[in-house]
Amino acid sequence: MKHILSLLLLFSSIYLNAQSKLSGRVIDNETKKPLEGISIFLSHTTNGAVTNTKGDFQLDHLKPGKYELVVTSLNYEDNIISIQVGLINEPITITMNPTATQLKEVVVESYDENGWERWGDSFNSYFVGSPFLAINCHFKNPEVLKFKFGANSNKLRAFTNEKLIFENIELGYRIIYLLSKFEIDFNNNTFSFKGYPFFEEMKSNKSKQIAEWNKARSETYKGSLRHFIRSLYNNTLEKDGFEVRKVMNVSKEEISRIKGLSKGWLSNISNKDSLDYYNKVRNIGFEETKVTLDPLISRDLIVSNSSESNSKSFYFKNSLQVLNLNKKIPNEYAKTLPVYRGNEFIRTDLSLRTNSPIFIYPNGDFYNGLELLTDGYWAWSEKVSTMLPSDYLPNK
Repeated sequence: MKHILSLLLLFSSIYLNAQSKLSGRVIDNETKKPLEGISIFLSHTTNGAVTNTKGDFQLDHLKPGKYELVVTSLNYEDNIISIQVGLINEPITITMNPTATQLKEVVVESYDENGWERWGDSFNSYFVGSPFLAINCHFKNPEVLKFKFGANSNKLRAFTNEKLIFENIELGYRIIYLLSKFEIDFNNNTFSFKGYPFFEEMKSNKSKQIAEWNKARSETYKGSLRHFIRSLYNNTLEKDGFEVRKVMNVSKEEISRIKGLSKGWLSNISNKDSLDYYNKVRNIGFEETKVTLDPLISRDLIVSNSSESNSKSFYFKNSLQVLNLNKKIPNEYAKTLPVYRGNEFIRTDLSLRTNSPIFIYPNGDFYNGLELLTDGYWAWSEKVSTMLPSDYLPNK
């Protein structure tokens, strides 16, 4: 199953100074009166607040990066605002529109009345994680989810107008998740989701429990997609154990052509990359469709400066293979592989769905995320049960 890792939508923007605060007031768009009890949080972080009787709020200690400010309440439409930490810091006013109670998609089509019984296992597997990953991550309110399966499109969608609640006992987080999109395309064997999680750290008076959480978080972070994005941004791939190589897609016609070439013809090739490609294709089976070239890809060939403060552009052609030399494939993932040679490092193939870059930030978040397609370890591992907040920093 390939996994489309889509993160955050971009709406209106606010710019903040590094290590600053964000303050403001939330009002009703129709009455212009302040709203009390409105939840406000930075998506993918542990930073949140609730408005007081005057509708005021404040978020402190914002670090560089791009975030989605999520403003949400049961009786109002969610308001998502893109925040770029870096330029100004002034109080803001946020307006909220009253919302209808029914789901928008339900107005158009009916949903599956036995949705959870029929599709709950699929949702848990693709979104929460495999039984091995999610054994200690509990979905507390599955009854709020609605499912719709399109027989003609062969796609499954899930939607809700309530927040999803997860308790991750393994990592020590309670996750409040505002789901925007969930779709499995059974024709293309792809899965995509989009949403806004808020992390609440669990508390414990036991030092052993805190140590276990810290250890589990560190192990989960190591070799993760967030770890890789931060390494890309900071140019620390080698230090963090990442290796990046070019992956070439090969058609059956190309395989037949190259296998028909004589060894004498190949000996005349002077370019090492080309010789590597031809030799790899000659040795793969006819059921294989791609080859990974040996030379490492320089980070400067796939990352460039962006016009936006604190962001960089991540772009490549064909596909990339990402390997992490500090983490071995777990047995549970190895069981899902058609071929496993034992004692292998985790690896993932990355591709871009169209000819557009994604934009990466120092906190490990990235935007234009619907462009990024993963195939391999991250497609298996990057789930709610392994999510870490963007303000998480591993122990030094």
